[in-house]
Order: sequence, then C-alpha cells, then structure tokens
Amino acid sequence: MLTAWRKKRARAQAERARAAAHAANPRAGEQLAEHFPDEIWPPLHSIVAGYSAIRDEIDPAPLLETFYCEQVRIGLPCVTGRDLPLVFRSWTPGDALVRGAFGVEEPGLSSPEVRPVLVLIPLLAFDLAGRRLGYGAGYYDRTLARLRESGPVIAVGLAYEAQRVRRVPTQAHDAPLDWVITEAAAYPTAPAG
Repeated sequence: MLTAWRKKRARAQAERARAAAHAANPRAGEQLAEHFPDEIWPPLHSIVAGYSAIRDEIDPAPLLETFYCEQVRIGLPCVTGRDLPLVFRSWTPGDALVRGAFGVEEPGLSSPEVRPVLVLIPLLAFDLAGRRLGYGAGYYDRTLARLRESGPVIAVGLAYEAQRVRRVPTQAHDAPLDWVITEAAAYPTAPAG
C-alpha cells in the first residue's frame, strides 16, 4: 500500500516535470535518433513497436519514420480490454488511425497483428536501474511479460532528460526497461537491486 501511495505522489511530480520539459522543447522527439545506440538499432525487416504520443509525451514519430526509411516494419499498440496485454498492429507512416481506448490513436482492426523485437515505451519517470513509472494501468508491464515469454524483446523507454529521477518506486509486477533514450543521451539500464 505504501508503494502505491509513493507511485501516486511520484506521478504528480513526474507529470509536472514532463510538462515543463515539453513546453521548453516540444520537438525533442527529433533528437531521439541521434542518441539511439547502434547495438540496439533494429535490423532490416525487423518489427519495432512505437506509440502515438499523447499530451506532453516525447514524440517518437521522427524516430519511427527513420526506422521505416531503413526498411524496419512498425507496429502501434492497441488496447483490447481492461487488464489485458496490448496487441501491436502493423502501421506505416501516413496510414489513417482510429481513436481507441483512452482517446489514443491506433491502427484499425483491419491492420494485421505483429510481434515486435523492440518496444518503444512512453513514461512519466525513469531511473538508471531500468525502473519506469507509467500511468498506473499496467498495460506495458503485462505486454512485456507476455512478449518475453515467447522470446527476446528489447524494452526502450523514451523520455525527456528532465524525467530522470534517482529512484522510481516499484512493485513486483513492474517490468524493467533495457534502455532509456532521451533527447540528450542513451542509458543502458543496470538491473534493479
């Protein structure tokens, strides 16, 4: 119960920090590709899951377009139900999107499902141990757990540098990140201890 209270308090602080970072540099997403590490750069024809930025999230669209130009396939997340993992559906830059759950734009049901090898994840706060503070619904935690059951997947948080904190409060079900990429740097994460 104490961790849930800490997360709620941390979310409020993180939302303010992210909003300020976005206001100061709304085009920070254009800098993500500059810092994306070669060792996890997706290979030709692999599948990367991105997301449609909402509110003041760092926008992955320029990075996704870069991947697409290098012949990487793109998928975007779709909510299929409460307490269920996300599914990823094929998307090409310029394709029409539909308004899904929570008002987030996503590919329609006619787009085929894909299984990514690299997942780009929005967040409110992160630390250098790979802990991520999300919105609290657990969609990415369930999704990463499901994907990792069927093979390797690299989880990459995308954030503003201002979203880095000393320690993110976590619970047992919280799935760790492998990397965090900001407009200023790339951080390989050390296992949380």
